[in-house]
Amino acid sequence: MPKLQKLLRSSFGYASIVSFAVFIALSPALLRSPLPHATARFHVGPVSLLLIAMRELILVMPAVMAVMTGMAWWALRKGLPSARARALAASIACLVMSTPFLVADIAIVSDSLTGPLGFTGVLVLFATLLSLGLAGLFAFGKRNAASTATVTPRVTSDAQGLGALASTF
Repeated sequence: MPKLQKLLRSSFGYASIVSFAVFIALSPALLRSPLPHATARFHVGPVSLLLIAMRELILVMPAVMAVMTGMAWWALRKGLPSARARALAASIACLVMSTPFLVADIAIVSDSLTGPLGFTGVLVLFATLLSLGLAGLFAFGKRNAASTATVTPRVTSDAQGLGALASTF
């Protein structure tokens, strides 16, 4: 397996663990936050609708990403035939998850919402997710990536595989 695919396999495993932890941390906010409804203070505009969609995506996407990257890690680790498709799905999930962070960075800069530390943190999250997604598409986008991603099992002799029964043959 090429080095980039091995690196992505371990990255998918770590991303699954981190995404699951983020989902657990965001669960109370997800359960308590109602969807916006029409009030006197709520003005429906394209920017506000985009920010609402990005908020919901940020709250829901860690669970989706934890499942997708976990399945990709497992399939790549075990050398399953579906490893390429699952790695591509996990890469696309990373790209989708990077979108709200780009929108958040644009909102931070345009509205001066926070200082350079907040902007840098969101920018690092965006860059990390974007690079993981693009690297996954690059590594597993080729048709023959599935054959290089499979793990070759160790071949044992018949006597070793039989264990205690080897002495009877």
